[in-house]
Parts: sequence; structure tokens; C-alpha cells
Amino acid sequence: MTRRLFLLAPLLALLAAAAAAAGFRPAPLFGADVRSLVFDPSEPDRAFAGTSAGHVYRSDDGGESWRNAGIEVPFPGWVVGSLLFDPNRPERLWAGMWGIWGGGLVAFSDDRGASWTVRTAGLADGDQVYALAPVPGAPDRLYAGTRSGVWGSDDAGASWRLLSGGVADLVHVSSLLVDSSDPSRVIAGTWRRAYRSDDGGATWRGIFEGMVLDTELFAMRPIPGRAGELWAATCGWVYRGERLGEKWTRSTTGFEERRVPSFDVLSPERLLAGTVAGLHLSTDGGASFRRVGPRELAVLALAHHPARPERVLVGTEGAGVWLSRDGGETLSARPVAKVNVRVPALAAAGDAVFAAIAHAGPLSGVYRSPDGGVSFEPQPARLPTVLDLATHEGRLFAATEKGLFESSGGEWRQVAELGESRVEQLVAGDGRLVARARDGIAEWVAGRFVRRAERGTGASSVALARGALWLLGGDGLRRIGADGSTSASSVPFPGGGFAAAGETLVYAGAGGLYLHDPSHGWVELARERSRAVTTGHRRFPAVAQMGGGLFLVDRERARLVPLAPPFAAVELLSALAVGDRLLLGSSGYGLWETALPD
Repeated sequence: MTRRLFLLAPLLALLAAAAAAAGFRPAPLFGADVRSLVFDPSEPDRAFAGTSAGHVYRSDDGGESWRNAGIEVPFPGWVVGSLLFDPNRPERLWAGMWGIWGGGLVAFSDDRGASWTVRTAGLADGDQVYALAPVPGAPDRLYAGTRSGVWGSDDAGASWRLLSGGVADLVHVSSLLVDSSDPSRVIAGTWRRAYRSDDGGATWRGIFEGMVLDTELFAMRPIPGRAGELWAATCGWVYRGERLGEKWTRSTTGFEERRVPSFDVLSPERLLAGTVAGLHLSTDGGASFRRVGPRELAVLALAHHPARPERVLVGTEGAGVWLSRDGGETLSARPVAKVNVRVPALAAAGDAVFAAIAHAGPLSGVYRSPDGGVSFEPQPARLPTVLDLATHEGRLFAATEKGLFESSGGEWRQVAELGESRVEQLVAGDGRLVARARDGIAEWVAGRFVRRAERGTGASSVALARGALWLLGGDGLRRIGADGSTSASSVPFPGGGFAAAGETLVYAGAGGLYLHDPSHGWVELARERSRAVTTGHRRFPAVAQMGGGLFLVDRERARLVPLAPPFAAVELLSALAVGDRLLLGSSGYGLWETALPD
């Protein structure tokens, strides 16, 4: 699995080149799921960020702006959970990763992320790599914390051996810390407690005093100038360690959330704790903390340069990198990664394009582009997690996890008729608007939504086409005419889903891909397992995913047109045809556009 996934990197680079040649380009939506951050020790203005989608980004101005360090996605399918510079080779940047579908990866770059060399031979198959630790003074010595334990390499990662096999509970190693004053001493933070070796990993013992059982140690940071003292960020607040972990003291005062994935020590008195509900700052050596910045930020990574401790980088879940220029007192979002956001829904009204961004903390919501997707306004309309978008009668509607919302003139209000129930789908067409909620169907009538629960019970998908409302459910496909008449229609196989635009119905699922023609019934386009995403275009009504590819459905010629966007086909979430252009929204790879076929 490791070898196959890594070989996707040059393949994705070729796909990106082909996509560029075909006109695919990213739309300017900013954000990123940042899992690791590091400053270059030799240059205070140079920093790197790793994401959950395999990106590595670089900043040359202290985190003010960011760009790709090398190719667009050097590690597709991998979460770049660790980035660190080698103290013995200042030019070497190490990366530790775990695979979205399993497995682990270790790689290094000697040209600041422009290219990478993989060093995973010998690690257990399917073993995720959660942490890395080079050993000061030993140029080829390296530790890796993995799901199975602590591994060691004495040849710069060319080969590995398991060091912790004799300790049954020393598994799921989330963090590692090598004592800079005595490199033979190393602490391994696991999903339950901490262990220490004083002989380079040959033997291990538990260091449990003061630490609650079942405490996962996400990060460990030494206190500069105080030998043997450190801080540990855990799933249950933070701990101060004495004598290199021989004794632990928990700190909880002032925290608004107990889960702390990241930690940084700016000075013995000034500490930063990144929680899943905001960044917390201590100015009294950890006696107390207070939240700074938005509570919606899930802070997964922190970094600063020793020469400039007032400048702090904050890596977040979905909201990219935030920057503090005053030691954590205030934060500002920095534009990172045009292609590392989740775009679950798209809609258009005239020249305006609307894109929903999900799971990006305070950057989540609905973004507006006044020029058809060429540029987007910097701030979103803040809403609960958006699942679908539609425009109707000059209004924009958003289906969310907590009800339906309507915008007219830029002001949003919650649609009272549907309450706060989850609304999963919106369809507009033929002068009608229909919402499919978890508890039934509702239609826009005379300026308000009227429930049609008796007709929507059990519907997994709805569509408006040929002057009728179509409902797909466990009892098959039903057609509801404008006059309220109901009729049943067969489908090629059970358990599929469908998309519609204008006069067209597209049916997709385990049995293949079918196009419905009013005169000839269902026409088979492919027999391979597939799914279809609506585009809203009459001739090209859907984008179909089959296997590893994406295809545009051409209704007029009953054929499939291959597409090659620079992301895996399975990541497609949304699609929208705007004029002669096609927009594709992805899960973690942003929003891309290309020209529709002539």
C-alpha cells in the first residue's frame, strides 16, 4: 500500500500538468487542514506547513503568505502529521505521515520541499507514522512513533527496526521527545501514558506518576533553559513534567476545552496550548490559561522561531494557518492553500457564483463570487454546516445540518417552516424549489415553504425535471405531476441515486450508469459501479465517478467525456455548469474549473 500510494505522487503531478493543459485551474478559495508546522532554524522567515491532504506549503515571509513548496500535492492520500528539521543536517526537512487508507510514510527533502526521498523500508506494513525524532549529535539516528510502537533507524531511515517490542502497552505512539542534553534518553507519548528509555531505545519503563491512565500525549515540548522540564499536551488538558517525566502535574485552570492536540513554549512563563475549541495562552508559567482568538478554531499545530518568539504560526483544522505577531495575544488568518478546502455545494445566479465551505472553523460558510468564480469575497456568510445550495426567485437558499436558511439582499434568515431539522437536498427548476429534509419534503409556494411529508417519506433523493417532481426511495422512483397526480417509474436496478437537469434523468449506482430518454426509456452508458453529481446543465446534466475517473455526461450524444482534474475522482463533492465553464468542488482539494466541451 505504501509503495502504491507514494507512486501516485508523480502520477498526480502528470495529472495536474494534463489538467492545466486542458484548462483546469484552481478557484481562489483559501483555507487548509494544517496538521504540522515548522520554522527553518537557519532562517526565521522560512516556514513549512503540512496538510491532511498531502500538501506541503512554504512561506518566505514569516507566515504572512504561502505557496507550494514543490509540486501541488507531493503526498496524495497521506496526512502530513510531522514536519521537522534535522539538527545534524540543517538543510534536511523530515516528514512523517499516516495514510488515509492505512499505512505510514517517512520522507525527507534536502531542497526545502522541492523534492522528496522516501525512507520507509523495514517499517511494518500498514503501520501509521505519527511522530518522528532525529537524534542530536547522531547524524543517521532517527526514531519513529507508529501504531505498533517505537522504531529506530541508524542509517537515516534506509532501514528500520522495532525498539519497543518487549513492552506490550508501548503502542500507538503519538509523540516523541529526545533529551537534547543526553540524546540517549527519549520519551514516547502513547495513547494511554508515557514511557522512557535511557539507553537509546534498548529498554523502556513507564513514567506514570501524576498522570491519569488513558491520557494520550499528543505533543511534548521542553522548557528552554530548564533541563529535564517539559510540557505535554494531552486528551485531558496539559501536564508539566519534572526530571524528564519522572513526575507529572496536571494544569486545567482557565481551559474551555480539555482536548489539547498542540503545544508551544515561547518562554518558561509564556505558553500556548492549542485545543479543539481555540488557542489558550498562559503568561504565568502554566498556573492558568485563557482563550485567545476564535473559539471555533481547532488548533492542531503550533510553531515559532527561537530568534523571534513573538511570531507564532497556528495550524488549524480547515481554517488554514493563522498568525500571531504578539506572542499569541491576537490572531489573524493568512491566505493558505487555494486547493485544501471542502466544497460540498455550489450555486449560481446570473454572474454570481456561491460556494459552500465546510469544516473550516470560522472560515466555514457560503462565499460569494461576483464575477462567475474568478474571485471570491474574503469573508463568508456564517451558517451551520452547509449541505446544499440553490437559487430561486432572486433568493439564495442553503440546506444545513440545522435547518434551511434564506438570503435576500445579503441578509440571512432561518426558514421557520422547517425548523432546525437537517435539510439534505435542494432542487430548483421549472420555476419550482423543493427541499428534502430528514423528516420529509417541502416546496416553496407563494413565498413560503409548504410541507409535503406524505409524499416525501423515505425519499433518498429528489429532482425536478419534465415539469414534474421525481422522488427516489425504497419503493422505487415516483413521478408527481404539477397537478398532484402520482405515477411509478421503474429504475434499472435498486439502491442507486440520480441527478437531473432540464429534461434529463441520470441514474447511477452499483449496477452502472444510465440516462433516461423520454422516448426510449433507460439508456445504458456504463456497467461499472458509479455515482452522479448534478451540474444543472441541460446538455451535460451530471459528472459521473467511475473507478478512478470522472466523466461528464453528454445527454445529446449519450456518451461520457473524460475529465482529468488534479484530485482523485472519489473526492468529488459538487459540480456546477456556469455559462461555458464547469466548476468542480472537492473534499479537501478545493474548487477547480475548466471549459465545457464545445
